This record gives sequence, C-alpha cells and structure tokens, in this order.
Amino acid sequence: MIHPIRILLLLLLSACCGFGQLPNAEISGRSFVDQAQIVSNHMTEQYAHQSSLRIVKGIGYAVYQCSEITPEENKAGQIARMAVFNILNPTATVKWVDVAAAGESSNGITIASKFVAAPMLHRLNDDTLRIFFTVSGEGDPGSMTRVFFKDYTISTASLSGLHQARCTIAKQPDKVLDLTQTTVQSHLDFLFGAGVGESFSKGISTACDFVEFDGQLYSTIQIKNSEDGKTLLLTNILMRSDDQGATWELLGAPDPRVLSTEVKILAEPAMTQDKEHVWLHLRSNVVESGYLLSKAGKSDLYSFDTPVKKWTYGIGRPTICDYGKPIGLVAMFTAQSVPMGGAAVSRNKCEVVQIDSSHSRYKLAFSVVDYNAVNTPFMHLYNDEVYVTYSTGRRHLLPKFGTSEIVFSKLRREFFVPTQTTAP
Repeated sequence: MIHPIRILLLLLLSACCGFGQLPNAEISGRSFVDQAQIVSNHMTEQYAHQSSLRIVKGIGYAVYQCSEITPEENKAGQIARMAVFNILNPTATVKWVDVAAAGESSNGITIASKFVAAPMLHRLNDDTLRIFFTVSGEGDPGSMTRVFFKDYTISTASLSGLHQARCTIAKQPDKVLDLTQTTVQSHLDFLFGAGVGESFSKGISTACDFVEFDGQLYSTIQIKNSEDGKTLLLTNILMRSDDQGATWELLGAPDPRVLSTEVKILAEPAMTQDKEHVWLHLRSNVVESGYLLSKAGKSDLYSFDTPVKKWTYGIGRPTICDYGKPIGLVAMFTAQSVPMGGAAVSRNKCEVVQIDSSHSRYKLAFSVVDYNAVNTPFMHLYNDEVYVTYSTGRRHLLPKFGTSEIVFSKLRREFFVPTQTTAP
C-alpha cells in the first residue's frame, strides 16, 4: 500500500510537470544560460561572433571572428581567433591563438582584404585541426572572394602557413581550380543556366559545418549578392571532399529564385543526412519564409528540391545535432525578440526544437532567453553529449549588438528526458 503523503506528492508532481512531458522548460532554458562560460578574449575584444567548435580529448577548440577595434561585423581589423580550453573549467583555462589577419603572407599567399571572416573548424585527427576562413587575395575585387585554410597541430601548438582551398566544378574532375567567387559563379552557370552566376557577385563564405558520412567530408560554399548594403540574393552549394577539405567537388544547390519574397536568401545551412538524402536546413532572413528545408537524393546530389518552410522566424544561423535514440535530432533556431528592459531593450529567443527522423515533424522542446543575447549557436557532439558555443554581449552589452563574447555551454541530455513518474 502506498503511503497517502507519497500519493499526494506524486499528484503534485504530476500537476506541475505532467506525465510523459519534458522537464520544466524554464528550468532547462535557464540552466543552459547559467552554465555558459566566456571563452573569447573579452579583455581586449570589442566584438566576437560566428563561432565553430570541436573538442579533442577533453580540450575545446572554438574558432571565431573578432575585432579589438570596433563592435561592428566585417570591418577593417577583424581577425580569425581560436580559443583553447579545458571543457571542465573553460574560463579559468582558456588561451587564445590568432589564426589569420589582414596583410599576412606565407607559402607565397597574401591576405589582401582588410578583414578575415567566417572561420570554420574541422578535426582531421587527434593532433590536427583544419581552420577554413574567407578573405580576398592579391588582385581580387571585393573582400570575401577566396577560401584559405591553415592546419593547427595540437601537440606543438603551432599553425601552418596559408593554403588555398581548391575545387572542381561542372562535373569536370580533371580540372582543379582555386575555390573563389569566380569559380563558384561558373558552377552556378552550370547548375542554373548561363549568366546566373553574374547575379551572385558580392562574396563567398564558409557558412556550413563539416559533416562526415559515406566516406567523405561534406559542407557548403555560400555565395551572395547585395544592393545598398542589403543582401537580397543568396544560396549555398553542396560540396564534398575526399582529402579532408583541401579540394572540394562542387555539387548542387537549392535555387533561391523560386522564393516568393523579394528577399531570396537560403543562408548558413545546417546539414543532416540519412540513407537516401542530404538535407539542408536554411535561414531565409525573412519572417514570412522562416526556416526552410531542402533535400537532394544521394543518387543525384546535383538536384535539390524546392525549399519548404518548416519553422518560424528564419533570422539567425540554425544548428542541428543528432543525440541518437531516443532523443534524435535537436535544432536551435533563433526566434522572435522579446522585450527585456534596461540597456538591452530587446533580445531574441532561441528555440530548441526536436525533429523526427523523416524531417517532417518539428516539436518545440523549450526556449532559451538570455538578457545578454543568444546569437549564432553552434552545436557539437562529443562523448555522447552536446556542447554549444554562441555569441553574447555579457561584458560589452549594447542596445544594437549582442556579439561581444563567445560563451561555452552544454545542452544536457536530461533536458529532453520525459518526466515519467510511476508508483512502486
């Protein structure tokens, strides 16, 4: 026989949490924010944003773009930097490595642009990390026209010189070219017809994480067009590599021209895959279009279907990780801003969303709100747990910018475990 007091406690727990429901959403969201620790060099940086994360043997490596001159993005003086820290005590152990800056030269290559942008990190093995970033080379028009990379050797804490990423296009495997805006434009002509590439003339970017499957490395290259400082046309081309990203084969791309809105953006994808398809989860940068999903069959990776709206808002880089059964795919999507009061005025929410294996059902697990902002989160699976870096404004909080620091947190598995209470 169950004691009456125990029955009462079970009933109260049921009323508060609900049988079979996720734990209290506010507690999960609050825990995620409260455990976040600064890993960027906040003592000197006015700006830090667009992080990418890998963990090797308990040590975190987070690359990001930052500036010690201005809080604004993609301005002169912006560099690529890497934070190195023990994940058990990040802020107390962190050290920094400057990866790339304007004007530097090595291996016969010079960074000619005034800033370095879009750093993205790939783990080759337990001793080597490969860091990709976007710049312009000598003689290039524009500021984001080439993809370079450097290798970081963990055992010696040393960086290689500059390397030009290479690619093949238009199903011509014997013709290896530099991975540049001009090359990507030519591939768009191959995909969508002669002259289409000319309309994408304002820079490329390494905007997608690196995903390994079927014996190769996959990512995308982003290319855009802008008018009067506003990006109105943008897409991402799927690419794969069999040499750890030194050389890429450019494949297909979802066509942004089919979107009904004036702004035709398919940006900063997160990538998932199953036995038959590769899926790109994209932001539209337009509230009406929200977050979009487009897929290509593995039997023909040159053909993507029409993007379909799957979630609301669509402003801010999406990120997705697979926890495995029974939790499955979990995404973090930027959501509508909420009034905060004080100097912040308002800050966007970040919605944590569960996605079924068929990519058809999306369910809100809980929302994350931080007075200092949650911008461009990046999820990374390590030892069966998911860790996250994101941009915030903890030390230099400004009404317009929430991007002065990079913080490190953990999206705990217990956040997604149903609160099931049963009597003995």
